[in-house]
Amino acid sequence: MAEDVGKKLLGEVEEAGLDEILHTLRLQHGSPTEYFGLPPLDRLLQAATDARPQALKASTAQPTIELMSLAPGGDKTHVLYHLCALAVLPKTFGGKQACAVIVDTDGKFSVSRLAAQLEQLLREHHTPEAPAETTSTAIEEELLAALRHIHIFRPPSLPSAIATLDSLQTYLFDKARHYSFDRQVAFIAIDSASSFYWQDRAETEDAAFVASTSTSTTGSKVPALQSAYVQLATSLRNTTQTFSCPAIITAWHLNNLPPSNASRGYRPQLPALQPTLRLVMRRLPVRKFPPGISLEQALREAGDRQKAVEEAKFECFVNEWGMDERVLQALQRVGGGFDFTVEEDGVSMEEG
Repeated sequence: MAEDVGKKLLGEVEEAGLDEILHTLRLQHGSPTEYFGLPPLDRLLQAATDARPQALKASTAQPTIELMSLAPGGDKTHVLYHLCALAVLPKTFGGKQACAVIVDTDGKFSVSRLAAQLEQLLREHHTPEAPAETTSTAIEEELLAALRHIHIFRPPSLPSAIATLDSLQTYLFDKARHYSFDRQVAFIAIDSASSFYWQDRAETEDAAFVASTSTSTTGSKVPALQSAYVQLATSLRNTTQTFSCPAIITAWHLNNLPPSNASRGYRPQLPALQPTLRLVMRRLPVRKFPPGISLEQALREAGDRQKAVEEAKFECFVNEWGMDERVLQALQRVGGGFDFTVEEDGVSMEEG
């Protein structure tokens, strides 16, 4: 009898790790670590960091997030504009008053779109009572001052991108070369890390083929050949550790098959980079007309459908591919993602 009661009571005991308890207390009594200044993203990264295996928690490596789009126009770069704006704006305007480094590998990072995002956030923090001319002048001055702290590099190849990361310490610690010497680095971003994928793959396969043919006559073992992305990952890890800042990697969905809207897991395209958290971005589909709808009903719904198309609403969710169930549950407890809208004047994040 007593043994049965003991087993029953033991079955009611809830087992939890100390990291889970600390994570819950952090969410209940305060905000997560402010990695980027975007609360839903910071919560996801905090949950992913807290849920890491105990052996990795003593590591000094800085966290890295991957933003992957499933199709052209996935607007991962628009989210990057928003994060850049939050990084460089003064704290009085909701920013981190830091600087950001962009390694623009495909030449598509738009300064004009970044300026529009900065202007949107600045106008949100200006009082409507101020005269329009005064407000416009102040916003223009603040915008130009903020842009000085965005450092953009455009390497033409993967070895150039690696060399750029390796030289950032020399560049950023030289106060004669920029205006950000007295500011911390908010993050280092590679946009897009997929740009050199096919080039690197071709070069790696060619080198493996040459090595195999040259050693076939001697009978010696073909040496293992590594992708240059392994070296890129090492350089990024070392650089972020030097500046104690997180990293952002944007990537494309490179598979030939079209992605499914129902899927929440996609094979990583660049596994060598090993980010702390992988996120997927896609545009939310506009609801189709139901079968058998009449012309009158279709005309009545046309306005709402057009509004949904113009609104350009996107979702950002955790890439569940190969993820440990414990980590996935931790991420789901903090929402598992967030939504945002891309408009002409910038990105608007959903509250949450």
